[in-house]
Amino acid sequence: MRHYLTSFLFIFSIFALQSHAQQVISYSQYTLNRYALNPAVAGLRPCNETTFGNRQQWVGFEGAPNTYFASFNTRLNKDDKYPKNFHGIGAYITAERAGISTFSTIRIGYAYHIQIWKNYRLSMGIFGGIHQYNQSYDAITMQNKSIDPAIDPDKQRSLIYPDISPGGFIHNRNFYMGLSLFQGYPARIRRLGTKENRLSPHFFYTAGYRIRGVQLDFIPSMLINFATFISPTIDFTFTADYQRKIQLGIGSKYLNSAYGILHLRVLNNFTLGYSYEYALNEINQVAPQTHEFILQFTTCRLGKKRDDLPCPAYR
Repeated sequence: MRHYLTSFLFIFSIFALQSHAQQVISYSQYTLNRYALNPAVAGLRPCNETTFGNRQQWVGFEGAPNTYFASFNTRLNKDDKYPKNFHGIGAYITAERAGISTFSTIRIGYAYHIQIWKNYRLSMGIFGGIHQYNQSYDAITMQNKSIDPAIDPDKQRSLIYPDISPGGFIHNRNFYMGLSLFQGYPARIRRLGTKENRLSPHFFYTAGYRIRGVQLDFIPSMLINFATFISPTIDFTFTADYQRKIQLGIGSKYLNSAYGILHLRVLNNFTLGYSYEYALNEINQVAPQTHEFILQFTTCRLGKKRDDLPCPAYR
């Protein structure tokens, strides 16, 4: 019965396409940077996990998005080797520049993990934090800036507002599935642009399945980013994992781009990640390349029972 439940959940994930996307950052390496997309992941591993990264989108295009991010999460009751229920905490920060705008985010997260069946665990988490948006019109070159109501040539505008972002995550030894909501606090940006802008709720749906071999595992996975009134962004990724030391992956973002991923585990505790993404739509005539770099440090070690986790996202 458990096998049928896992199969049903993974097949259901293929058809879970509704709504739309994109005021929130979406990453190519979502399989390594999963805490950035779901607060319920905090403390899933019985150790500390720290991640640093940079995403350079559409390299060569003036004013293209350039994002720096960092996160930390840990389990609270790490001394209990086989807990049925446990807690996790973490923090996540980003800083992004795109054109005349800069964005920064600080979130603090909490998660609670419960065993709902022998081989299934359910995690529930929440982010609480603040966003800051800034716009400066100095870089805009126009003969008469007053003709555009979105431009105020005399001011640099900023906005700070709260953010609430809940999430859920379910997994067994081979399968995982998660759903999170970002920008859950309804805010209207009255002081930026035309003053009619809104921050839309964004949903991130992730799912994956580990096909185990003797030394080589294969992991098909997906990420769906959707919000109201905007077309969804759908990532399909296929990863080959050699003994949790080397991972090679290929993927596509809703056929708008294709990307390759390389993850190397170094000195047991460090993972270096790089992805190269190439645009397949109109942007490839101007700036088709996107680079994403990640450095992750964890106190979990290969070959230790404490790292023998049931979640396929990590083993």
